[in-house]
Amino acid sequence: MQTAHPSRPHAATDSTAPLAASLTVWHALVIDLPLRLAAEAMRFTGQRLQAQAEHLTALARCGSLEDAVTLQTTFVTKGVSDYRSEASSLSHEVAQTAFAKAA
Repeated sequence: MQTAHPSRPHAATDSTAPLAASLTVWHALVIDLPLRLAAEAMRFTGQRLQAQAEHLTALARCGSLEDAVTLQTTFVTKGVSDYRSEASSLSHEVAQTAFAKAA
């Protein structure tokens, strides 16, 4: 067992600081980040499924082919925009976490 030098009462604790810092980074990148991303992915999936259900209900009520094409175009355009925005948000979250822990 290592004893601390009288002038450095926390010498044993000081030697574990790098390990503690590494574990903090590991926890953030291997546990926290994936769980946050999974939660966000589930939230986004729920949002898109709700939009799909509303879209199908609206399509069932269409009175003409022209209305159906307009609804479909609007739905696809909004979906592409939502996916683009979500991909950007997730990429930003990953980059922000990785760079913050690397610093």
